[in-house]
Amino acid sequence: MDRILCLLIYLITILSRFSKTLARCGIGSYEEWSPEKPYRLLLVGYNGARNTGSDVRVAAIARQLKQLFGAEHIQITVMTLDAKSLSGYFDEDVTLLPFSSIFPWDLYRACCRHHAAILCEGSTLKSTFANALTLFMCEAASVMAGQKKPCIAYGSEVGQMEPFLEQAAARLCRDTYFITRTKASLFALQKLGLKGHTGTDAAWLYDRAIPAEDADRLLRQQGWDGKQPLLGIAVINPFCWPVRASLFKWLKGISANRLSGQYDKWYFFSDSPARRRAYRRYLHETARAVRSFLQKHDCFPVLIGMERLDEKACRALLGQLAHPVALFLSGDCTADVMTGVLHRLSILVTSRYHAAVLSMEHPCPIVAVSMDERLDGIMDELSLNQNYLFHVTDRRLGKKLYRALSVAYSDADAISRHLRREHARYQEKQDDIGHFLKQYIQEGC
Repeated sequence: MDRILCLLIYLITILSRFSKTLARCGIGSYEEWSPEKPYRLLLVGYNGARNTGSDVRVAAIARQLKQLFGAEHIQITVMTLDAKSLSGYFDEDVTLLPFSSIFPWDLYRACCRHHAAILCEGSTLKSTFANALTLFMCEAASVMAGQKKPCIAYGSEVGQMEPFLEQAAARLCRDTYFITRTKASLFALQKLGLKGHTGTDAAWLYDRAIPAEDADRLLRQQGWDGKQPLLGIAVINPFCWPVRASLFKWLKGISANRLSGQYDKWYFFSDSPARRRAYRRYLHETARAVRSFLQKHDCFPVLIGMERLDEKACRALLGQLAHPVALFLSGDCTADVMTGVLHRLSILVTSRYHAAVLSMEHPCPIVAVSMDERLDGIMDELSLNQNYLFHVTDRRLGKKLYRALSVAYSDADAISRHLRREHARYQEKQDDIGHFLKQYIQEGC
């Protein structure tokens, strides 16, 4: 199915070269920029699924674009799976454009109506989560190229891909410019023959956390005494990926009236007995480390579900802790709440990249349990990878994680000072990125 989708995108890429001619014949629409018009900018990302990291990235980019161009000179459209889930994230002059997970035609029409596109998804070119997600990015890139409009990827990760997807990305994205998160991603990008430079993640610009007193009130409502140090724990299910399309599974599930493991429509999570065992071991080892840490340190645990899909993992871990716990889930809380809570932590153990990023405005020690190159990259950049970075498949995770938490907690002041300096450095990078972004769009239009 992924290969069929890829073939369809190749066909749409060919069609995009004739978009202007077709519009003149009354078939579809086509927008071309002229000096008297505002720039119509399309923000393409994985939004509307209550993924805190993805949503804050795009919200931060939208605000940055308004500062760069002036609100009166641009019109911003954000593609979203669910417009309601983004309520309050954007100003009223930002258009939310719903699209389906069966996206090729929706995306083609959106590209036709805009002057430039910005690829806002962090996992831009990789097979980790879904080949379809990378193909979504590739289609936007190729359609804009076919229409001779600028397309730029902002804060991108480039990682391991299946061979057919590597070939597709190299062809479809050859006219797109990439601002990568890390040097490792830039190296992977250059191996594909694509162009770009190293920047950083847009989420460093996000500054709309709820006030500390409001975060404290929400924590007290869930049992915090207002004095205990707060231990944040952001867990995931790292073994349900990638999501793959399967028409056979979909038809079989419909006929049996039982769609097990469905993500959406004919997209299904990966599943096997080995994956389920690995997931249980990851949660068991994490719970073991947290319990041991709480026995020695009078901390109050806060479970943080950064994406709606993390709720099951959080609740499963909750059942293994045997301790009063606060629970904050992105399905129930806006990014402002999630970020405000992250700012109140005394220490954080996370399998979510953006939990680390968003915690650093008011930094606390970070211990990462990584599933891919995202946390690997940032922990390396922060010089924390030697002592505070582990992998979800580590069979001795519980012991290692407990020791790392204990060391980080005892050295919290020094680590926090270091992270405060790093946070300032990341924000300084945004000035250069903003200048480049504006220049690239203006010259391309």
